Amino acid sequence: MPLDYVDHRADPAAWAAALGAPVAACELLLDAHFIDLHCDLEVPVRLFGYDPVKRHGPWRRVMPFFFQTDYPRLREASFTGVCYDLATNVFRGERSRFDVTVANVARCIRQVEAHPDELGIARTRADYDRIVADGRTAMWLTLQGGNAVSHDPTVLDGPLGRDLHRITLVHLSSSVFGGSNSPSQPDRGLTDRGRAMVAICNRNRILVDLAHAGRRTFWDALEVHDPGLPPIVSHTGVCGVRELWRNIDDAQIRAIADRGGVVGIVYQGSFLEPVPSGFASRRAAILDHMEHVIAVGGEEACAIGTDYDGLITPPKDLVDVTHHPLLVGDMLARGWSEARIRRVLGENYLRVVAAVRPE
Repeated sequence: MPLDYVDHRADPAAWAAALGAPVAACELLLDAHFIDLHCDLEVPVRLFGYDPVKRHGPWRRVMPFFFQTDYPRLREASFTGVCYDLATNVFRGERSRFDVTVANVARCIRQVEAHPDELGIARTRADYDRIVADGRTAMWLTLQGGNAVSHDPTVLDGPLGRDLHRITLVHLSSSVFGGSNSPSQPDRGLTDRGRAMVAICNRNRILVDLAHAGRRTFWDALEVHDPGLPPIVSHTGVCGVRELWRNIDDAQIRAIADRGGVVGIVYQGSFLEPVPSGFASRRAAILDHMEHVIAVGGEEACAIGTDYDGLITPPKDLVDVTHHPLLVGDMLARGWSEARIRRVLGENYLRVVAAVRPE
C-alpha cells in the first residue's frame, strides 16, 4: 500500500508558502542529498505500538519526546537517506538483548520492504545510489548500544553485521565495552572487550559511532580504531557553544575531522542552548553548533543527526521533519554557500559511507 504524503517536488513554491520558507530553500533541499544520521522512530514503535506507516502530522507546535517522524513525513521532508536506529534495552540479559535485536532488525527490514516504491534498505554506498536513483529513500539500519551483542561480538562476522550500518559502542549507560558520558555513569575508558568490539566493527566495515561515549572511552576507541576508516559522532552538540556533559569538545571534533569522519548535530534543545524546563529552544541554535564544527573541523566535518523521536524536545520552530526548508532558509540567510549547504545536508556523510562500504 502506498504511503500517504505530499511529494513537494511537484510544487516547491506551495511547500515554501505553507511553511513561510524561501522558495530557494525548498528547491535546494529537494535537489540535495539529505541524510539524517540518527532517527529514533523505532523508540515509540517499540514502546507503545506507534504506527510508522501512518502520517501523524505535521504538527504546528512542539511535540516533546515523540511524534516527530513517520515514514510518510520522512518522504515528504525529502530525505534521501536515513540512519534508522534500534536502541538496546540495557535491562535485558545479554542473550535476550541479542535475540530481541535480531528480531527487530528482521522486522524493520520487513517494514521497509513492504513499501518498495518509496523505501529501500541500504547496506552500502552503491545501494544508496540505486535506491535514490529510483526516487526512493534509503534506510540504513543502525544500532544504539553495542551491548546488544556483548554476549559474543563475533556474531557481527555473520549476516547481522552485514545488515547493520553503524553501532554506538555505548548509550546512556556504561557497559562491558566502555564508559558513557552520562553524568551518573563511570567512564574508566575502553575495556579489553571494547577494544575487541572496535576491531570487529572495523573488520566488518561497520561504522564506529562515538556518540554517548565518555571522553576516556572516546580517546581509547580512536587509539585502537583502524586509521584507514573514518569514525563518526552521529548526534551531539558541541562544548564550544554549550558546555555540557552530552556535548563534545574541540579536540574531539578535530580528531573526528582529521580521520575523515563527521559530527552530526542533534536537535535536543537543552543540548543546544540553556532553556527553562518545559520550554523549547530555537532552530538558530542548531546552526550555531554547526558553524562551530565547521570552524574547528572544516566544512566536510559537519552533518545532521536529529535524534527526532528519541525522547527529545526539538526547537520550537523546527517541530518535525517536514519543516527543514526553514533551516535551509536560515543557512542561506547566514550566507552559507550552496556547496556548504549540500555538504552538511548529506554529501559529507556519503563520503564517509563510501570510505567504509562502497559496495
